[in-house]
Amino acid sequence: MTLVSVIVPTYDRPAFIEGAVETALAQTHDELEVVIVCDPPAVETRDVLERYDDDDRVRPIYNEERLGIAASRNRAIEHARGEYLCILDDDDRWDPDKVEKQLAVMDANPDCGVVYTGGFVRQNGRIVGTYSPSMRGDIYPEILAGFSLKPYSSHMIRAECFETVGGYDTDFECGEDWDHTIRLAREYEYEYVDEPLVVRQFHEQNVSQGFAEQVEQPHLDLDKAMDISGQLWSKYRKEIERYPEIERRLRYSRHVSYGWTEIDRNNRQRAFKYGWKATKFGPSVASLAVCCFALLGPAALDFVRSVRDTVVDSQFDQSAETKLDPRA
Repeated sequence: MTLVSVIVPTYDRPAFIEGAVETALAQTHDELEVVIVCDPPAVETRDVLERYDDDDRVRPIYNEERLGIAASRNRAIEHARGEYLCILDDDDRWDPDKVEKQLAVMDANPDCGVVYTGGFVRQNGRIVGTYSPSMRGDIYPEILAGFSLKPYSSHMIRAECFETVGGYDTDFECGEDWDHTIRLAREYEYEYVDEPLVVRQFHEQNVSQGFAEQVEQPHLDLDKAMDISGQLWSKYRKEIERYPEIERRLRYSRHVSYGWTEIDRNNRQRAFKYGWKATKFGPSVASLAVCCFALLGPAALDFVRSVRDTVVDSQFDQSAETKLDPRA
């Protein structure tokens, strides 16, 4: 049977790590190992993982100093023995059939390097949104315009891919997932399982959220978001400029995202400036909404969010909330 390695980086979050291990071990595919790399401090995390000392499927590794998520993932990959590697953030959870269904797609598509799935977004105990996969096959250069292959904890990657494109770029404090996906997309095709097999949990300890998720997560650090965008722009500028439509869309999405965040900060003049610039790259409901809410202020946006949450709550029944491992 095919061995699958589950890669779990974690940093000082003992309340989450047990749920991550359990959601991996609960997979219907039995031949599986969980490689956990812990950044310090890790005393409480070690106490949790010691419960698995007698389970040879669970292999914790402890960094002597803080390396960050990219380097921790790389270290886990170095110790992984599986033919396929599954990404799992410590606060995300899987459907028990996830790995089995992805392997079936891998077997049917030998040219495919990565299989991802759909998922739910959970915040404050509620399902507040969904991820629906849409990109498949040759996704380059489309991937340069934005990282929409979410949740990242749904990605299953052939181990040989890391030999071809290398590991994660440690120059990225966050956004390393998008960068790595760009490099993979140059060489391999992508496929997906069109089912919500992952729950991504939003909370104040999230390392990063994507630009499109800023309306969901108003506490996102704009400076960090701009740093990701700036790093990617610098690294891939020559490639991006070869595709004018990709460049236009990237500039548009950046300005829309920055606009939403500035509205949350009540920097209304800056928010309007970002929204107005976004309309120049692509007039849309989103760019015009940024301009409108920049004038109306964050209170109006909070009201719209509360209405949205009420509608969303009515759309998702309790079974969606309990389908995946509910432990956080």
